Amino acid sequence: MTLTILQAVLAAAAAFGIVYYLIPLLIRIAYKKDLYDKPDGDRKIHTRYISSLGGVALFIGIYIGFSVSGFADGVEGFGYLSAGLVMLFFTGLKDDMIGLSANKKLAVEMISGLLIIAGSGAVIGGFNGVLGVSLLHPAIAVPLTLFTIVVIMNAYNLIDGIDGLAGGIGAIASLFFAVGFFAAGAHSLGVLALITAVSLGAFLVHNFNPARIFMGDTGSLVVGFLLAFMAVNFVQLHEAVGFTAIFGNGAAVLPVAFLAIPLYDTLTVFYKRMSRGDGPFTPGKDHIHHQMLEIGFNQKQTTLYLYAVTIFISLAAIGLSQLNNNIILAVILISTFAMLPTNGFKRNVVKSVGLPDIELWFARREAIRELTMQRRRQHSEHSAKSREKRETVEA
Repeated sequence: MTLTILQAVLAAAAAFGIVYYLIPLLIRIAYKKDLYDKPDGDRKIHTRYISSLGGVALFIGIYIGFSVSGFADGVEGFGYLSAGLVMLFFTGLKDDMIGLSANKKLAVEMISGLLIIAGSGAVIGGFNGVLGVSLLHPAIAVPLTLFTIVVIMNAYNLIDGIDGLAGGIGAIASLFFAVGFFAAGAHSLGVLALITAVSLGAFLVHNFNPARIFMGDTGSLVVGFLLAFMAVNFVQLHEAVGFTAIFGNGAAVLPVAFLAIPLYDTLTVFYKRMSRGDGPFTPGKDHIHHQMLEIGFNQKQTTLYLYAVTIFISLAAIGLSQLNNNIILAVILISTFAMLPTNGFKRNVVKSVGLPDIELWFARREAIRELTMQRRRQHSEHSAKSREKRETVEA
């Protein structure tokens, strides 16, 4: 047992080290080869040329770390999982470097999903009573699982819009998945989730605001695929004794809590874009982080707040996991709606009942900050002129 723990710790440390030390090298390569994500002055928030090769380090760190951990053989169909990861890695890399159509990316995502369904047994076999559904017929379970995998991958890709957001959300979700897998005795999956979280932690050292590198589509596709793989396997833990002692019957709904931010963001973004006649993948400034920046939060505040929301909703769902799954799901949905932007809906309700408007508060605070900065500049200019005048008189 001690040797097993030591193997996991050393593998996680190796993954952290690979990602942490590889990223500066990738930044230098990007500088020499002009491989940057360039600002566009519109949808993209960053104002500097920043490398988008962070996903390369994440893929290498996670894959090598898990492969040498001694736990890879314990994951059913690890070869199929590896094949999917490699396909997505090169797909994302091509998209980051020269671009790739959404349809081609979607095709690779679906093939990768089918690989783990067929080779790894990663199938959602039932909902454990959610909405009255227990077991699913294979004819429904397989396409539903594929749909879930593709949705999670794209949802994770879509939240990669500001410094540190995707990396942090992925790390937090992976840690919660790891706890569930270890509790259920699924140690191989637990180590995979732990190494994913640790690798993302190393990436965040370079990606948290102000970011020096982005994960790009390479990273978001690879990590999104791993999160989807974890989520589907997590749903199957409802019969594990060690798991139910901590998480009750919540296996089917807890992944929704762990991934609440990307799932909610994708749902609202798609709804807004389609309601105005745009395609769901049409670029725009409809995301949660865009709304929070418009309200008055800065990038760092937005990222930290969304971390906190993820942790709160996840812990609340775990705390209620001994209850009926439909109650847990309702709490997750209500909490998500209450704590995340709703395109002005909640602000309009607040205004209608005469409560303070947070957007107005931020606007006033920003105006005061600008006025203070202006006065400081004027004071500095006045001091400089006075000093120059004294020097002229003395001369």
